[in-house]
Amino acid sequence: MIVSTAMNDSFLATGFGNVDSRNDATAFTSCLTLLDSLPYYQHCKRRSYELLGLAPGLSVLEVGCGLGSDVLRMAELVAPDGSVTGVDCSARMVAAATARVCKGQPTGFRQADARALPFDDGSFMRCRIDRTLQHIERPQQVIAEMARVLAPGGLLLAYDNDWGSFGISGSERATTEAVERYWINSFVNPWIGRYLKRYFLEAGLTGISVYPSVSVIDSFELADRVYNLRQTVGRLVESGEVSSDSETTWRDDLEQQSAAGCFLCSLTAYTVVGFLQNA
Repeated sequence: MIVSTAMNDSFLATGFGNVDSRNDATAFTSCLTLLDSLPYYQHCKRRSYELLGLAPGLSVLEVGCGLGSDVLRMAELVAPDGSVTGVDCSARMVAAATARVCKGQPTGFRQADARALPFDDGSFMRCRIDRTLQHIERPQQVIAEMARVLAPGGLLLAYDNDWGSFGISGSERATTEAVERYWINSFVNPWIGRYLKRYFLEAGLTGISVYPSVSVIDSFELADRVYNLRQTVGRLVESGEVSSDSETTWRDDLEQQSAAGCFLCSLTAYTVVGFLQNA
């Protein structure tokens, strides 16, 4: 049972799809800032730049740019003659990203629907999308659009999660499974990571490579900030699926695991890279 929420909802699994409808976007900007600071994601981002072969002179498109952190970093790699353009469906995110640009940086930001990109065919030599497709309906249309605006011989890279792999080391199985199930099913596309290669092939990309990676968090407090664990079990109590006593027992167990150094929360994701053949 999915509990209805007000438009100021801060639930991360559902909120990123329409940040501008929220009364307060702080939860989402804070989440992006937190994830950008974690070593696992820093490694994945650096690897994505390497896989794209970013170099001076390239034109790059970042779809779902959020606060623009990746755009700004990639701009340093393609300067002085290259450029990086970021698009996001959220006017708030675009405004926040634009405010971070320093004079002379080869970047630009636009509000746009990822399924109908406002660019001509073959406009970019590289295209990148990172953890955005999990929030968007018809994700294969996004990949097709990115392939359309990619120049022949260019590279497209997508990184996204496979929430079917999400696991929490809860000792109380029923509550743990309920929390995992609720969180997973809150995403528009919870299994998107495992479908990326298929969508790349359908979009006409070739030479496709797939790189799996696993995020492991061993702190309950950090996992709660990333995955809304307390909020999720609270919703289950509200819906009647989990009792308040079970909530307390479950939460206490995970906090004790964390203090003892045996807490574990993991998630598998996939980075997929493909080429657009020359005409």
